[in-house]
Amino acid sequence: MKFFRVIPHLLLATLLVACQGAPQPIASPVPEGQEIRYQAQVQELVEQSRVIADQGIRTVLVGSSIFRLWKSAEDDLKSWSPVNHGFGGSRTWELLAYLQELVIDFHPEVVVIYCGSNDINANEGAVGIADRTIEIFETLERSLPHVKTIYVSINRAPQKKDRWDVVDEANARIEAACEGHPDRWFVDVNEGLFDDAGMPRYDLYLDDHLHFTSEAYDEVFAPRVLDALKCVRPLD
Repeated sequence: MKFFRVIPHLLLATLLVACQGAPQPIASPVPEGQEIRYQAQVQELVEQSRVIADQGIRTVLVGSSIFRLWKSAEDDLKSWSPVNHGFGGSRTWELLAYLQELVIDFHPEVVVIYCGSNDINANEGAVGIADRTIEIFETLERSLPHVKTIYVSINRAPQKKDRWDVVDEANARIEAACEGHPDRWFVDVNEGLFDDAGMPRYDLYLDDHLHFTSEAYDEVFAPRVLDALKCVRPLD
């Protein structure tokens, strides 16, 4: 089974726009009618990680509750010295807003991202999700020239069945943005979240049909992210 797709080089296309006030997105504006949340939670994560930063943080996981609820991530990926900075039910514009303090300030070698799912729940379209995700990639690459980025696909959760077309288009656009770029990897978790008949594996989902059981992280997320990490940044 193909666990991940190695994604090659795309020319940088977005200019960094200066923003005033805090927190504010690093470049693109917040979509109309939306806001930036979770400042207190982000600050708590940052303070916790500063305490251990001198021990070496090679890998930062960042994004929404799919990562926040991956409680075993730091053990599952421990050989890559990770910290898990998943926060709230974050959307891509919130990740952009907090990218400096959650990721860049820690100077990781690898960043693993799961974000975009909550954008869909906020009725955002695939183009905007992909554009902001690409902006995240480019901001990381400008700030951390040697960083490697692993993007974990938005999952086709049963809760989003009526919007799977948006999920699929956003994933396809983000995968295409990674294709040809030597420092970006696209990890497809949906292959493991569906059975041979093409149905969601409901046993891997919690009752909300959106978030995951520990078995989903053990069987699907951890193996695929680990395989990508071994290719992206082999252990010394």
